Amino acid sequence: MEKQTNVRIDAQTISKIGIYFALLVISSKIAIPIPFYDYISLQTAFIFLIYPILGAKYGSWLTILYLVSGLLGLPIFASGGGLGYVFRVTFGFLIAFTLMPFFAAIVRKGNKLFSHHRFLNTLISNYICLVMIHLIGFAYKCLIIKFYIGDTIKVTGLLGFTSLIDFIIDIILIFFVTLAELQIIKRLH
Repeated sequence: MEKQTNVRIDAQTISKIGIYFALLVISSKIAIPIPFYDYISLQTAFIFLIYPILGAKYGSWLTILYLVSGLLGLPIFASGGGLGYVFRVTFGFLIAFTLMPFFAAIVRKGNKLFSHHRFLNTLISNYICLVMIHLIGFAYKCLIIKFYIGDTIKVTGLLGFTSLIDFIIDIILIFFVTLAELQIIKRLH
């Protein structure tokens, strides 16, 4: 006899996933284009609010749903959607966003550096996760430039410059997101 497992999600969790999906789409559309097909958007900052609210499991479901929906053609990414988006230099960030809830769970459970100070502990965890996102995003950019675009010499300096600008802005945004995250968590509990 087969063992039947019931996977039940309560209405509140389904509502949170739906609301965060919509907010993720909106945050991707609030973007400033920078040179070489890159964007500075609120999406990177917003992705940091998913794990604390939804947790690793439901946060991952949300980010995978977002990625698959965009690849299936819904124009929910910063500059559209569709399967061809995998050839854009910014697609590596979307891959990193999908991994973010699980990575955040691992980092936050392992980070005991400032366990007595919740803000510093959360901020350092968020910065570690930000570095992970940018490493995956930057590595993907380099692969696309080398193997798909094929123009590594002319864009290397520009790529480094735009990536640095993007990273510095994200560092500042993550500071404010950490403040907001702690307030949201306090109000939810």
